[in-house]
Amino acid sequence: MSQPVTFVNVIEVEPSNQQELIDLLIEGTEKVISTRQGFISVTLLASLDRTRVINIAVWESAEDVKATQSDPAAVEYARRTAAIARPGPGRYAVAAEFTA
Repeated sequence: MSQPVTFVNVIEVEPSNQQELIDLLIEGTEKVISTRQGFISVTLLASLDRTRVINIAVWESAEDVKATQSDPAAVEYARRTAAIARPGPGRYAVAAEFTA
């Protein structure tokens, strides 16, 4: 079995739009992303200066990420996100992890 794939999107946003962006990402995750095959988790981080939101999504495989990115409902949420912010997506693999 392959390692999970981590998809990180550092999204730049005007401070006045940060909460709107977070609400949109929550809605998209609840209605679309979390229902897709291979979905494991999403973590959203909001910068304290309100200029960025980091969306960390973990998937079973890169193929699951690609399939989701071509889903029309996911494409619509990506379009809505891009209308109020500047996404910077990328796929990552865990290089090291430390826990207490």
